[in-house]
Amino acid sequence: MFKGKNLCLLFIIVSILLVSGCKKEKETSGKIIAKVDSKSLTIEDFLKQVPAQILIQTSAENRKLLLESWVANEIVYKDAVKNDFLKKPEVQEKIEQFKRQLLTNAYMQEILSKVQFVSDLEARSHFEKNKDDYNSIVEVSHISSDSKQQAEEIRDKLKKGESFAKLAGKYSTDNETAENKGYLGSFRRGELAAYPLFEEAVFKLKKTGEISDVVETEFGFDILKLHSRKKSPVSYEDVAQSILMGIRTQRFQKRSREVVDSLKEVYSNEIFPEVLEQEMGIPSVAPGLPASFER
Repeated sequence: MFKGKNLCLLFIIVSILLVSGCKKEKETSGKIIAKVDSKSLTIEDFLKQVPAQILIQTSAENRKLLLESWVANEIVYKDAVKNDFLKKPEVQEKIEQFKRQLLTNAYMQEILSKVQFVSDLEARSHFEKNKDDYNSIVEVSHISSDSKQQAEEIRDKLKKGESFAKLAGKYSTDNETAENKGYLGSFRRGELAAYPLFEEAVFKLKKTGEISDVVETEFGFDILKLHSRKKSPVSYEDVAQSILMGIRTQRFQKRSREVVDSLKEVYSNEIFPEVLEQEMGIPSVAPGLPASFER
């Protein structure tokens, strides 16, 4: 029985193996660790797909199961080919979709690999510049919207004194926190490093009860409320990894936007969201919202 981290690790490794290649027996060099007819998996191939440092975290029983997973996948694949599933239009369509996504991902990964290095000096400088934030734990709520216009309307209601909690419960598109009246909980800087725009907006709030303007984040258009900000000192070493991750994420997002924006100048492009809405039968005014919340 696999539990927790080991189970997740096994699933990750199996997923890698399901898309990994294998060699015909006559082309094989190295020790064979699994085989199906003329196809074989060598220890060298295996370690190219799954690094040794990851494998040693699993038990011998788990490693055996990984080989069995490779065999199971290979025999099902062979039988699917034998039964002409490759010729099915829906299969060809999926293969084409996967190929396009694989090519897109590989292209972007190569571009982004040039901006992934972050020096320790840069990370330490970032820590010193934002030391007050890293030495604080904030408690916040938010109201999220997929429309800037809607968010601005909600912000106007807040300025007029309407309850943040009630508006969050009624209008926030973050269903999980909306059920809790917008309450997000407590965290320190770095714990939301995967969402740098959102984290940056949160830590701009300094005073208890302060409500932000509408800010665009990874989740849409947000309005944030600070409930408390408490001191909780940490060292650079305590948060170094989250700082590195945050800087990389910001760089990746910035570079990705730059690449896409530059390519839009090269290739003609246009979107028709109103056609999508019409074809899906979605009304121009969302049910339960005032007319001024027109999309």
